[in-house]
Amino acid sequence: MNSAKTLKNSIISVIGQILTLLLQFVNRRVFVMFLDIEYLGYQSVFGNVFSILSVAELGIGGIISFHLYRELVTDNKQEIGKLMYLYKWVYRIIAAVVTVLGLATCVFVPYIVKDAGKDIRYLYIVYFLQLSSTIAGYFLSYRRTIYAADQKEYKTVEIDLFTNIAVQVVQLFMLAVFRNYLLYLAIQLSTSLIANFIILCKTNRDYPYLKEKYTVTMEDIRKRNMIPDVRNFLVHKIAYAVYSGTDNIVISAICGIRYVALYGNYYILQKGVLNVFFYRLLNPVQATIGNIVYSDRNKDELWKQFEMFDVFSFFFASYISLGFLTFFQSAIRIWLGSAEYLLSDSFVIVYSLTIYLGAVWEIVYKYRSVFGDYRQDRNCMMVSAVLNVVISVTLAYRLGVLGVQIGTFFAFLPIAYGRIRFVVGHYFGKSVRKYLTKHLLLFGVVLAESLVVYQLTREMPVTALGFLLRALVWAIVPAVINILIYFRNPHFKDLCNYFIRLFNMVGDKLKSKK
Repeated sequence: MNSAKTLKNSIISVIGQILTLLLQFVNRRVFVMFLDIEYLGYQSVFGNVFSILSVAELGIGGIISFHLYRELVTDNKQEIGKLMYLYKWVYRIIAAVVTVLGLATCVFVPYIVKDAGKDIRYLYIVYFLQLSSTIAGYFLSYRRTIYAADQKEYKTVEIDLFTNIAVQVVQLFMLAVFRNYLLYLAIQLSTSLIANFIILCKTNRDYPYLKEKYTVTMEDIRKRNMIPDVRNFLVHKIAYAVYSGTDNIVISAICGIRYVALYGNYYILQKGVLNVFFYRLLNPVQATIGNIVYSDRNKDELWKQFEMFDVFSFFFASYISLGFLTFFQSAIRIWLGSAEYLLSDSFVIVYSLTIYLGAVWEIVYKYRSVFGDYRQDRNCMMVSAVLNVVISVTLAYRLGVLGVQIGTFFAFLPIAYGRIRFVVGHYFGKSVRKYLTKHLLLFGVVLAESLVVYQLTREMPVTALGFLLRALVWAIVPAVINILIYFRNPHFKDLCNYFIRLFNMVGDKLKSKK
C-alpha cells in the first residue's frame, strides 16, 4: 500500500473536515437563534427527495471510478481521457433527466411536508432552489473523480475547505443581518457549485489531456462491460436511494416537519464526527485498494491486509458508537441550548447501534466498491430497500422517529451481508459463515459494553465535570474489554505495527521540514 499518499490524503481530509464541522456547528447554533428550526426540516426532506431522484445517475460515477483505477496504474492517458469524456456527456444527459423528474415530483410536495409553518408557494421556492443546485452539480462535479481515483483527493478537500469557510462566513453574516431563510439557503447551495468550478479549472492544469475531445464508440463501452454494469448497478442505486433517502420523507409525512429538523441535529453530529475520525481516513484507502487489486499482489497478502483493517474497524466502530451513546444528548443540549431539541434516549440507543454496523463494515464496502460486478449483491440491496420502507412506515405510526430508526437498523443487515458475501466469500474465497460468526460475537461484546457505559453515565449531570466523567468511562470500558479480546491476535499486532510506521513517517516528515 502507498502509505505516504494515503497518509497525506487522510491527514488533509481530516483537518478539512474538522474545520468544516466546527463551522456547521456554529452555523446551526446561530440559525436557531434567528429562525425556527423547522426551516432546516424543509431542506432535509427535499434533500431526501433529490437523493432518490439521483438514481438517474445510474451509478456511472462508481463504474467510471472502477475503470479509472486500472488505467491510472498504467498511466494510459488515451483511455483515461475517453472515460472522463464519456463521464461528462453522460452526466449532461442525466442533468436533463433529473430536471424532468424534479418537475414531475414537485406535485407531491404538499403531501410529504406535514404541519408546514409556511404556505405552499414558499415550499415550492425552497424545492426549486434545491433542484436547481442539484441539476447544476451534474455539469461540474464529474471532474472530482479523477483526483480520488489517482490518490490525490487532498486537492479537492483543500478546495472544499476554503470554499466552505468563505461561503459559511458570508452565510452567517447575511443570516444575522437579514434573517431570511431563502437568502441563507441560496448562499449555502452555491458552495458546491463554486468548489466544483475551481476543481474543473484545476484538473485542466493537472490533467491537460482531459481538455481534448475524444471519440467514444459503442465498442469502447462493450469491451468494458459497462452496459451490464450499469444495468446491475441501477438496482443498487434505486435500492440504496430508497434505503437511505426515505427516512426524512417518512418522518415528515407521519411525524411532522419539526421532527425532521430534530433528527437532523443527530445526523449532523453523526456525519460530521464519522467524517472526521473515520470516513475521511478510509476514503483515500479505497483508491489505494483499487490500485493494489489491479496490480500483481497475491490474494493471501491482500487478505492479511483486509484482516488488519477489519480489526481496526471493530475498535473504531465500538468506540464511536459508544461515544455517540454517551455524548449525543448532552452535546446537543449544550450545542443548541435547550432540551427541546432532543429526541428520546431509546432513539439514541438504536441510532448508536446503527452507527456501529455501518462503521464496522465500512472497510468491506471500500473493498467491494473497487471490484465492480454489481450483479453479485443486487438482490440483497433490493431486500434492504423493501425492509426499510415496510418497517419504518409501520413502526413510525406507533413509535414515531424511533420506529423509523429501527427500520434503518434492520434494513442495513441485507446490505452488509451482500457485501460480505461478495468480498469475503467470492473474492477472497474465505468462509462467510466464520466471518459473520466472529462479528456476531463482537456485536454481543459491544452490546455488553453499551449496557455498562449507559448505566454508568445516564445520571451524570450536563456540566464540565459530567463531561469529564463520561469521557473517562467511555475511554476505559471499551479499551479494557477490546484489548483483552485482541491482545494475542496477530492482526491486532500488525495493526499496531502499521500505526507505528505511520507515526514514524509523520515524524520523519516533520524533521525533514525543520
